[in-house]
Amino acid sequence: MGLAVTMSTFLLVHGIPGSGATWDGVKAKLEPEHRVLAPDLLGFGGQPRPPGPDALLAPGQARHLLELLDREGMKEVIVVAHDFGGPVAAHLLAMAPSRVSALALFATNAFPDTPVPFPLSLVRLPLLGPLAARMLFSRRSMAMMVRRGVGDPATRLDVDRYLGDKHQQAAIASIFEMSLRRLGELYAPVEHALAMAGVPAIVGWGDRDPFFPVAIGRRTAELLPDARFRLYEGAGHFLPDERPDELAADILALAALADIR
Repeated sequence: MGLAVTMSTFLLVHGIPGSGATWDGVKAKLEPEHRVLAPDLLGFGGQPRPPGPDALLAPGQARHLLELLDREGMKEVIVVAHDFGGPVAAHLLAMAPSRVSALALFATNAFPDTPVPFPLSLVRLPLLGPLAARMLFSRRSMAMMVRRGVGDPATRLDVDRYLGDKHQQAAIASIFEMSLRRLGELYAPVEHALAMAGVPAIVGWGDRDPFFPVAIGRRTAELLPDARFRLYEGAGHFLPDERPDELAADILALAALADIR
């Protein structure tokens, strides 16, 4: 028998490509027994794109989410993050540690030294980089990324939902390019924030993730002071869509641990 969970408040943070709708399957499993917020990040879904590109990055997104929590009257939340949502969650935790009671990270990067594979490494070249970015982060290329990101080829993701309109696609491309070019600068604070985390955590990974190897997931779980690692066999990168039932069950188990503490 599983642990009993009192009513919890969850903040679900999507990745890129993606939007708040990425979490629909998980959200349906958590509601109505719990309060669940799955917002669009700035530049995604119904949210406006901020005037400066740096506001799209994790620190700006974390400030946006803290303002949202204030408006919604959410004083303490369990933060659940996928992909780019992981760095956002780390910055939120660093900015307001008393607001986060537990942390779930799925298929994300937390390290400034994560190897950048070819052809993404081309984006970092001084002269060729801008041209490579335009090609790699075109709608066609990002659609291929979504299709190839699942573990089971029979799993069909809604590409249009992940990529959104041209404004959302521009936000995705900007974040990808800035993250690749400034990996050390942007991810050193993420690694530090997670190493200082004082809350129970889970790190979940698909064993067929084509973007982040399982070794990165295990390293992330080891970085967090109080985390367990969960491997989803046969799953790829887009875990909220691929394994919503399993993610929801693991998130609820984490919430039960947070209750005990």
